[in-house]
Amino acid sequence: MDFDKCSTLTTDSKIVVQEKRSKFEVINKDRLEVYKVQVDGCLITGHQERCDWIISIEQGAKAMFIELKGCHLDKAIAQLKSTLVHTKKKYQGYTRECYAITTRVPKHGASARKQCLKFHKETGVTLSIKNLRTTVKI
Repeated sequence: MDFDKCSTLTTDSKIVVQEKRSKFEVINKDRLEVYKVQVDGCLITGHQERCDWIISIEQGAKAMFIELKGCHLDKAIAQLKSTLVHTKKKYQGYTRECYAITTRVPKHGASARKQCLKFHKETGVTLSIKNLRTTVKI
């Protein structure tokens, strides 16, 4: 895995990754150095499951794993888990968070909450399931 080749360093005040109608925004008010890592098609290729993006901030050691998906939430969760495993060494010591941004998701009720709890129990990482778009401030 070539992190240097697949990463873009930015200090933009707004960092956006999107695919079709799914969108993830990071508000970087203090213009910290942020790495935007293209996972799908660059960092991890072949037949392995992988999420779409990782956004990492070295100051504060935080990494956000992002899967932009249509309606297949189970597939998105599997892709996030796989990416966590494949990048474990690189992001050791980082606070890791996962985001599944879907265009259609069942109502955010007990089912989605159970999936988030199960994900955390299995990986030790929080999972947020959002519909269409989400914004995170760093």
